Amino acid sequence: MKTNPIIVVNALMGSKGHQIARLIASCSNVRWYDHHWNGANPWEPCSHILNHEYSKYHFDRRFSDNSTIPPVLDFAERSNHEPQKIPYDILGKDEKLIYVTHGDLGESRDFFNGKHLVVFDKDIKRFFETSWKYKVGKTRTLISELYTVAEAKAMLKGVLDSYTTHLSGDDFAIHSVEDLLNIDMFKMLCSKFKLDFDKNAYNKVCKFINENRNN
Repeated sequence: MKTNPIIVVNALMGSKGHQIARLIASCSNVRWYDHHWNGANPWEPCSHILNHEYSKYHFDRRFSDNSTIPPVLDFAERSNHEPQKIPYDILGKDEKLIYVTHGDLGESRDFFNGKHLVVFDKDIKRFFETSWKYKVGKTRTLISELYTVAEAKAMLKGVLDSYTTHLSGDDFAIHSVEDLLNIDMFKMLCSKFKLDFDKNAYNKVCKFINENRNN
């Protein structure tokens, strides 16, 4: 079955999904969100975007010409956005998008019909140390205002359970970003998803991640 040209990073909030996405965006056939507030390249830190004070790795889905990829699924729900479609027609031949999502894997698969990298990171403690303080979309509501602690734990468990239930042989599963900082593992991902490995760009993103371990 033909799939859409998108690599979806399925990761819990707090599981460094944006670091993983930056590594994937080092591949020469993956379109980076190159608005200068994200960093013109995936190895450059973000600035002036929502929650940039907490992480250098986050990025908006915005390009240098100010065009955007809309929020969908869990991002749209938390931000009170109307559901929209992904504009795949902006991509060049063999080019792919990258999208980080924190919701149910089954829903993600049905919506995107792309390639899924699934992150089985069970460090829920990090969620409360990081994402719990983040603001959400246009509403600027804190994550900690959207959920009680008990609700957040149940939500995270439900997402993890969906990974186990809906994981397929077409997916690429890892435990954390550390797996993809191993060049051999990253090349395996590239081979499975038909990504064009760029050693120089990959090494630059690895250096960026390793030099900013506290984010």
